[in-house]
Amino acid sequence: GATIAEEKMRIANLISGAVLVLFGLVMLALVIPAQIEEGPAGMMSPRLVPQMMVWLILGLSLLLIVTNLRASSGEAGPFTRDEVIAFLRIGGVFGLSLVLFFALGVLAASLALILGALLVLGERRPLVLVLMPLGLIGAAYVLFTHVLGTVFL
Repeated sequence: GATIAEEKMRIANLISGAVLVLFGLVMLALVIPAQIEEGPAGMMSPRLVPQMMVWLILGLSLLLIVTNLRASSGEAGPFTRDEVIAFLRIGGVFGLSLVLFFALGVLAASLALILGALLVLGERRPLVLVLMPLGLIGAAYVLFTHVLGTVFL
């Protein structure tokens, strides 16, 4: 039979899947229509890519639910504990980046996103931790200011 930890994980997966399905439905029904306007006639709608991503989230959430409902008591869930922790850490990095974006701007958010992701993924080499954010943010700056002619900061 399944251990208590495996059964708890299965229940956690079911709850996570249900929350993500609810999130996806709210995004499709309320958030995307309220925040992204339809494009002009003959042009691809700006809503298309966000809607595609939310449909992907919905599909994967339903797969998570179905997988865990069909799993027998002896089977482990589809994710290990370490994978769930890594997912939550990356989610925390994205959340922090979003808060920094609105509070301090794109530069702080970019730096937090790149450094946070590197650290969560286990990178510890100082040279990489310094050069990766500088290179990516610098390349974005050159792209937006010199190639596209827009204001980056």
